[in-house]
Amino acid sequence: MTSAATADAVSRSIGLMADGTLDDLRAVIHPEARNREAAQEPPDCRGSGPEAFWATAQWLRSAFDDLAFTVDTVLVDGDLAATHGTMSGRHTGDFVIWTPDGRVERAFAPTGRRFEVHHAHFVRMRDGLIVEHWAVRDDQSQALQLGWIPPSPGYLLRCARATRRARRAAAA
Repeated sequence: MTSAATADAVSRSIGLMADGTLDDLRAVIHPEARNREAAQEPPDCRGSGPEAFWATAQWLRSAFDDLAFTVDTVLVDGDLAATHGTMSGRHTGDFVIWTPDGRVERAFAPTGRRFEVHHAHFVRMRDGLIVEHWAVRDDQSQALQLGWIPPSPGYLLRCARATRRARRAAAA
C-alpha cells in the first residue's frame, strides 16, 4: 500500500466515526483490529474488528450531536501512520465513562454546549487495513468547554442522576 493510500484510509476511518456505517468501517478496519483507547468505553467497544470500532462510533454519537472530525496532517512511515486534527460537536446526550471491568463509572449529563479539541491518532496497518489504533486527546479542554470542570453543584446533581440512569440501563 502506498503512503498516499494509507493516509487516505486513515483519514477516512477517523471521519467515519462521525457519519459512517458499519459497512464503511469494514472497508478500512481489519477483522483483528484493536482500539487501545477502548478501556473507558462500553464493553462492546473492547472487542476486535469493525464491529468494536462501530460500537465506539455509536457511543460517541449517542452523546454528541454534530460530531465531526477534521484531519489536518497525516504522516506515514511504513505500516504506521499519525494524524493531527480536531474533534467537535455539541453535548446532547449522557456521556458515559466505563471502568476497565465493564461497569459504569460515571456519566456526564448533557450541557448542550459545543466543543472543539485537538486530537492525534496513531494507527498500524496490515493488509491495507487498520489493525491497531491509539490516540492522544485534549480531554481537559473538552471538559472545560463543555462545563464539566469546574462543575457547579447543580451540574454535579445532574451527573449523579445521569450515572444512575446509565447504571440501570447497563444492568437491564
